Formats: sequence, structure tokens, C-alpha cells
Amino acid sequence: MSGDAALLVDDHSLFAQAVQVGLAAAGIPAVRVAPTSAAAIVDVCRAEAPATVLLDLRLGHDEDGEPIDGLDLVAPLTEAGCRVVVVTGEVGDATWGTALERGAVTVVPKDTALEDLAALVQAVRSGGRVLADHRRQDLLAAARRARTEEAERLAPFRSLSPREAEVLQYMAAGMPAASIAAASYVSEATVRTQIRAVLSKLQVSSQLQAVALARQSGWLRDGPEPDR
Repeated sequence: MSGDAALLVDDHSLFAQAVQVGLAAAGIPAVRVAPTSAAAIVDVCRAEAPATVLLDLRLGHDEDGEPIDGLDLVAPLTEAGCRVVVVTGEVGDATWGTALERGAVTVVPKDTALEDLAALVQAVRSGGRVLADHRRQDLLAAARRARTEEAERLAPFRSLSPREAEVLQYMAAGMPAASIAAASYVSEATVRTQIRAVLSKLQVSSQLQAVALARQSGWLRDGPEPDR
């Protein structure tokens, strides 16, 4: 391969093959990079820099079963000298804006016509402008708004101590105070005090409300599961 190649990073082989055929028809050599791991993707693309990388955002799981998030690859691929074009089924201006913040040249949906995608890759390879300034600014603003809103949603949970956060995880798992106490080797009275602290910091009146708020905010999804 050469630095003028297009590298297709996508876990859907049929989609990647279709794009590969479409680019080849336009005279653009294209090679699929199998997403076996984040590190492997970066290594392959770095070796082919300044290749144009067509990157999906949802790349399945690596060999250890861990999800590969294409969004986390945009910055290292850009830093490696590649031109990153995100081609995704993911919707949402905030996500697209975050990809731009991290160095992507542009973001396009997966239903983009092959001939349009080929023309885009040609433009990127030649250094042409491929994203209107007003659209770029709109997407970047959406990413900033999303971060601000997330920070506001998560602020109450960041006030929890590590132990209180763990207790909230236990509560979400449906464990009563006595079971939490037994699992943590502390008294039930201590656990009840910790539960009251959680409710107070989250400004809710019941454990059910605390768990619901944790799920709605996204904190519970991201939090670690407690050891049992």
C-alpha cells in the first residue's frame, strides 16, 4: 500500500466491501483494516500515513471482548498523520462534533451514495475543503453543549464519596441494606447512614428515585459493578 490508499475501518464486512468496490471504480485503491483491537488499527494506519482513513464509530469488540469505540481512535489516527473521514450510522450532532474536535476532516452518514463518497475521498486526498464552515461550527457547538449538559447531570454523582458510589451501585442491583452490609463487612446501621448520605446529595427522597436518577443521567451505565 501507499500513503494515497484509503483504509476502511469497519466491522461490517459487506459494507466495507461495497465501499472498496465503489472506491476502486473511481480509481482509488482501498484496503479494509479489520478492527481486531484499537492498538492494531492505529498501528496499521500509522504505517500507511498519510492515508485517508474511513472510520466507523461502532467497531464491535476486540479479541478480549472489549468494545472498540471509533471516536476514541480519531485523535491517535490524526496524530499518526492520517486524514480521518468518519463514515457512521451514528446520529447526533454532538457525536459528530466531537469527532471533528478530535481531528476528523469530516463526518458523513453510512447511507452516502458511493459515488459521493468516492468524490469526497478524492477531495480529502487533494486537500480540498470538504465541510462548510457554518456546518463545522454548528457541530462543534453541539459537542460543547452536550459536554456542558453532561457535566450538569453528573455533578451530583461526582459529589458522592467512593463508598457512597459503591452503595448506590448495590442499591441499583436491588440489594437491601442488610445484604449490602454483609457484602461490605460493615454494620447495617453504617450502610443506612451511607444510603441517607446518597439520598441527601442527590436530593431525592427514596432509594428508587436515586437509582432512577442514576440511570437517567447516564452515571449508572458508566459506573463499575460492585464486587459481591
